Amino acid sequence: MRAATYIEKTDPPRLVVREVDTPEPGPDEVVVKILYTGVNPIDYWIASGRYPLDPPNRIVGSEASGIVVDVGENVTRLKKGMQVSIYPWIHCGDCEECREGHENLCLRGGIVGGVVDGTYAEYVKLPEENVYEAGGEPEIQATAGVSALTAKHAVNRALELCIEKALVYGASGNVGMYIVQYLANAGIDVAAVTRKDWVSELGASRIVPPKDVGKLIDEWGEPDLIINPLGGQVLAESLGLVRRHGYVMIFGGLTSMDIPGGVAPIYRREASLIGVTGGTIQEFKEVVRDLERDVVKPRIWRVYSLDEAGEALNNLFSGERDGKILIKATD
Repeated sequence: MRAATYIEKTDPPRLVVREVDTPEPGPDEVVVKILYTGVNPIDYWIASGRYPLDPPNRIVGSEASGIVVDVGENVTRLKKGMQVSIYPWIHCGDCEECREGHENLCLRGGIVGGVVDGTYAEYVKLPEENVYEAGGEPEIQATAGVSALTAKHAVNRALELCIEKALVYGASGNVGMYIVQYLANAGIDVAAVTRKDWVSELGASRIVPPKDVGKLIDEWGEPDLIINPLGGQVLAESLGLVRRHGYVMIFGGLTSMDIPGGVAPIYRREASLIGVTGGTIQEFKEVVRDLERDVVKPRIWRVYSLDEAGEALNNLFSGERDGKILIKATD
């Protein structure tokens, strides 16, 4: 089969599409023919070496839709020919986190494309517990495992808090576009920080470019929650903008996870800093159903071929990008 791998870790990443052995399932495993793969920052971090993972020629890619083409012994839930979506967190099922239903925090696991070969390929082999039947458009379901799942998990955490107003940075990004929809669907007043007018169609009551956030706060008031995937200086600014006793939620860290100026704004406002990563299997199942029913939906910007995987990955941070990037793995 053909697959996109990195031979050495460079920044920006350099992927090579080459022939590799087609995987065969072992006990409790399935092989999925990939239809579409979602392109995400985690793929970039792994291929660039920012995450110290081995072996060096790993096939990257963490979310995808596809068709089950082979199953191993003991596989009973999945059948050949099923259209599926991939849950991206490899998990043991036995550690304390897994037993409590937090598979995304498994003490022995990690993300597909990092600890096992991923989805920038014609086929992928995974444990049955990472593959779930998913109806609807495969292009849409290819965004479930990272983009929509992270958003679902973040908003579920947010709805445990006492919030009425939320400010979302990166609102037009892979995860942000879903966060805006999930928050708006829950009745939260959402202000979206973006230069993209189309985000207003997702339920945001206010669209504000980054340079005007301070002005928005003056008019709208301090939000109860700020969601920030950017990190760095924007994270520091968020801690100064959230209301007292409010919450700042972080994931991704697209620029940096450092907090310029230190943590003083946290204790001065008695604010809470909340981290989120991925999501649980139960949340993933809910996301798959949400996508089937158009409860939420992505804006897809461009679909690349597998031969263009390197270009797709490196366009992730292009100023031209205006929505989700997909790779069509097979015809």
